[in-house]
Amino acid sequence: MARYTTAYSSFVSRLDEVEMLIRLAREKEKRSPVTLRKEINSLCRAAVVLLSSHLEGYVKDLGELALESLHSKQVPRTSLSSKLFYHISKGFFGDIQDTSDPEKMADRLFVFIGDDLHFWSRNGPFPQQVPVDRFNKGFSNPAFSKICAYIGRFGYSDYKVELARRLGAKNLPITNMIDHLVGTRNKIAHGDPMATEPPADVSTMVTTIRAYVETTDALFATWWKKNFCSIR
Repeated sequence: MARYTTAYSSFVSRLDEVEMLIRLAREKEKRSPVTLRKEINSLCRAAVVLLSSHLEGYVKDLGELALESLHSKQVPRTSLSSKLFYHISKGFFGDIQDTSDPEKMADRLFVFIGDDLHFWSRNGPFPQQVPVDRFNKGFSNPAFSKICAYIGRFGYSDYKVELARRLGAKNLPITNMIDHLVGTRNKIAHGDPMATEPPADVSTMVTTIRAYVETTDALFATWWKKNFCSIR
């Protein structure tokens, strides 16, 4: 059995482009930290944005891997969390909640019955692949609380506690770094010219986020295998 999931392997592979940007920024910093400051900052800002994007991508890839395994390995739905079913069809629930018109509510309910009713059963496995794009809807800008909430969609309610136990004294620095990364990324996206980090700090971000992803991957894969099936 592989040590990590394919989602983790893909994440590590995508880190290459982030590390390339950091190397370029460091080279320029050695040559002329003052005159090349704008170029250094631009490279570091790009690295931060990419790192945040790759973290988000990893979480979604892990979720997709888990959902695909339910169908491909014909896992019975008996013990699946009710939250998982909710997130499959939450778009319909939102539409129904947003209207008080009985006819519109009924029309949406008919669409739900036609499109999603076959997912809603505790008997046997899912008859077809769960629509990952719908399940993932609403997850973006991967702050730590959002990642915990996303993982909670699968019913893994002890994730945060088990992560803290596994990371020990590193837990708070690592989870704070996730929020710092996302916060910096958001400032960059909103045009804040002062939102940047020096190359050494961006490199520390990469190391820290990789350690977080590695730990999360191991915890989630172990929990998923224990409750449903293997995904690594």
